[in-house]
Amino acid sequence: MQNSVELLAPCGCEQNFYGAINYGANAIYLGLSDFSARKNAGNFTLDKLKYYVCYAHMFNVKVYVAVNTVIKNGELNKYFKTIGEAYKCGIDAFIVQDLFLGRTLKKLFPGINLHLSTQAGINNLEGAKQAVSYGFSRVILARETQISEIKQIAQFVETEVFIHGALCTCFSGHCYFSSFIGGMSGNRGACRQPCRKLYKYQGKNIHDDYRYALSLSDLCLSSRLQELIDAGVKSFKIEGRMRSFEYLCAACDFYRELIDTQNISRTKFENLKRTYNRGGYTEGLAWGQRKNFISDKIQNHAGSVIARVSQIKGNELVLSSLKHKIVVGDCFKIITNGFETGSAIATLKNGKISVVFKQKAFVGSELAITKDASLEQKYRESKKLFRVNAILDAEIGKKLCLTVNGQEYFSEYEPTEAISSPCTKSEIKENLRKVDKYPFEVYASCNLNGSLFIPKKVMNELRARAYGEYFNTFTYLDKTQKIADNNCDFDINYEDNSIANSRGITVIGQDFSFKKFKGITNVIFCPEDYSDQKQFERFFSQTSALTCEKYLYLPPFITANDEKIIANVVGNFDGVYGESASCLFLANRYKKKFFGGIELNVTNNLSYDALVEAGASEVCLSKELNIKELQSMKDGWTLTYGDIKIMSLIYCPFSKRCGDCSASSLFTLCDSDGRKFKVRRFKLSSCRFEVYNEAKLKSKFDFNKKIFDFTTLSGKEIDNLIDDYFNNTNNNSNNFTSGNLVKGVI
Repeated sequence: MQNSVELLAPCGCEQNFYGAINYGANAIYLGLSDFSARKNAGNFTLDKLKYYVCYAHMFNVKVYVAVNTVIKNGELNKYFKTIGEAYKCGIDAFIVQDLFLGRTLKKLFPGINLHLSTQAGINNLEGAKQAVSYGFSRVILARETQISEIKQIAQFVETEVFIHGALCTCFSGHCYFSSFIGGMSGNRGACRQPCRKLYKYQGKNIHDDYRYALSLSDLCLSSRLQELIDAGVKSFKIEGRMRSFEYLCAACDFYRELIDTQNISRTKFENLKRTYNRGGYTEGLAWGQRKNFISDKIQNHAGSVIARVSQIKGNELVLSSLKHKIVVGDCFKIITNGFETGSAIATLKNGKISVVFKQKAFVGSELAITKDASLEQKYRESKKLFRVNAILDAEIGKKLCLTVNGQEYFSEYEPTEAISSPCTKSEIKENLRKVDKYPFEVYASCNLNGSLFIPKKVMNELRARAYGEYFNTFTYLDKTQKIADNNCDFDINYEDNSIANSRGITVIGQDFSFKKFKGITNVIFCPEDYSDQKQFERFFSQTSALTCEKYLYLPPFITANDEKIIANVVGNFDGVYGESASCLFLANRYKKKFFGGIELNVTNNLSYDALVEAGASEVCLSKELNIKELQSMKDGWTLTYGDIKIMSLIYCPFSKRCGDCSASSLFTLCDSDGRKFKVRRFKLSSCRFEVYNEAKLKSKFDFNKKIFDFTTLSGKEIDNLIDDYFNNTNNNSNNFTSGNLVKGVI
């Protein structure tokens, strides 16, 4: 296996930063206090960033900063200033979610390296081409990207692929679930992970019990690394800025050895399982969905089974088939028939170690270790050091000179002849071995010419300054970064900059048999099956009397096989309504107008301008903006009424049992609190699923350009909603929400 590929590790806090370096990462990615898609991680501050950059560079480790949230107009100045300040610290690359900000960043900082975040949803060559055109040198692929697409993309642009860690149930993290049920946006780094709760599916021929139906197993591609290398992938990425120090160390340790030796260490893999795994492991979707893709039985960390319960004495467990030396502080999960039923911890009782449990345990239950205290201690004791040769030259009448790895540093002090107690070589060497905050392993020596007096204060000041200046050389700043001071003051003012525009209504749906109403400007057709010609004939028949423009809906995830199907049906449409950057490329290929969809998540005017400049005839604005933020936008369509799509699922919720599948095209997802979410199935080259909010959106604000989303509704249901909206009949008033329009999201 080639070891020239990059092992990229997550660093959510200072401790994990050191762990990644100690255990062999080639690069790390971290977030700052602001604009990080992991807002609740420890993260890093600008005032200490230069130290971490130098520390990493000293060990030939690159540092990437994730500024990968969506950015609103009022945040643009702070966003660019934050990047400017970080850029001056010698950052190797910035991870950015908003594709359309790329050109602005390259203009402000010409030498900057930009990596496009996985949240941009790039999963095909067309999307990668868009990324490069906007100034990105690397694309972090959507986790759902198929291996055939990975091969094509990797030949065109430097490619980064997740090989381990958590998987979002929603396509590439394009999730609005947390946003609409709790006001905490995953696109803003504040996801509350509602997908990890208990759910069940209901509908025709569907009668599931409550399980963790949306919770996916952890990704592990250890057996696929060589195939990815052969495909041309440059960087192997570990997920986990929110995970523990021991997980980070175990993951780096395991994959470092695998990349270097081509051998899977069973011991190190077992260590990795113990530090964190959600329901075992899956190879994800790149090679097709497997049965273990969904982890519906155990919430969070499943651990590694190390024993069985043979007896229960009060609140203590007696174990058999033990495969681990238990120590105080070990933590466990009790698993009965595959389901989590309790927890346990190892404590000291009457001089002996006892495993005490809570909740439920049964004879025969499995005991899985979820915290290995001995392993954690082992990782904490490891520290990588950098060799420094420090030589002090001292002579009467000459300035002190301290040479650090060949670089000379002078003191203004000139030694004098000692009257009594002259400096000794052993004292000077001991002084030089004091490393303060630096990861130095000092090999000290000195050349003393005569019997000299050197004050300790002088030695301390020279050593501290020399070590500090030498350490700071590892920023590797180039000329562009050094002059970044001139580019940190921005005057981008789009507040209260709304412009009066033409009015209109865009209707999104699959059934257009509703009674006609005035003001429809565009219709967007969402087929149930893109290969069913009768559906398209019905659509054009239903809309034949409308003089509006007609667009074909293109979902955020499109494969090469999907493109072939789309090419066969797009001809009679005026344009395409696309939810990803690749759709813009496809619109040009088909010579059709491009309507930028809601899931492009346009939250600022710079991105809006970039889309228009790229040829978009219409642009939707993000459904996570509140009314004030929307008023600061130049133009654009606003979701105003009807369905609110909160997730796109690229996998099958029913374990891809295509041969005996009898699920309908519309069914229900129920949570344990009684809320019900519609789930729509549609088909391109494979089935896709969309989850919709329980309540429908109803805005009291009169936007110039309104979007009515009726995707899950029949013509009769739409008629009732139209009557409610235009005649204010208040039908089903309890099923409406103002969404994010009033409060907005964090």
